[in-house]
Amino acid sequence: MKRISIIILSLLCAFNVTAQKSDTEDMAIQGVIDACIAMRDAVAAGDTAAISKSAQDLKESGATNFKTLRCKDDSIGSLKGHLVFNEAFADSLAKGKTSVYDDADDINRSTAHRGQTASGSYLTKTCFVKAGKSTKWSFASKGHQEIAVVAEAGGLVTMRIHVTNSAGLNKRYDDTKFVKKGLPQRKTAFELPTNKRNTVELEIVNCGKKDCSFVIISN
Repeated sequence: MKRISIIILSLLCAFNVTAQKSDTEDMAIQGVIDACIAMRDAVAAGDTAAISKSAQDLKESGATNFKTLRCKDDSIGSLKGHLVFNEAFADSLAKGKTSVYDDADDINRSTAHRGQTASGSYLTKTCFVKAGKSTKWSFASKGHQEIAVVAEAGGLVTMRIHVTNSAGLNKRYDDTKFVKKGLPQRKTAFELPTNKRNTVELEIVNCGKKDCSFVIISN
């Protein structure tokens, strides 16, 4: 009997791991994630050809500004000197305009007003968090939800997610891997009720010793 119980427990654990893996393997926003990672890595390497390609990839990814994302604290800081994850910023860097870092806030605001593409299939927003600190953002969502965060080069982040609604839903989807050390990017997917307005609160923790920018990506 004990042996049967152990086998059943092992199967359940294996199923849970497989389910979690499949949740993030087939994400609709993966193309946007890949484009943002490629942009970050190309900028860090100073590869103008790769930067130019990442700009094109971002343009073709169907990403638009995450207008409904709202900051829930006073952590908003200047992006000056930091990477902005959008086509305009990448294009400027590809052309050798390093002064674009001084105009990071203006470029980010400009993108927020006009959006990155007309299609707007996926949502992105470049944000900022101080070293060793965290920042909270929230938005409303229903049904299948995908979220990813990509930090600029050298950035290490952890993601905490809290979902609530008026019907009493109170659930967390926090990172469980290297939460103290942080990782250069994070992603997750989960299902939300479709008949209720759900509030998703997203907390990004900067585990590094330097201030950093990061992009929030959502479906």
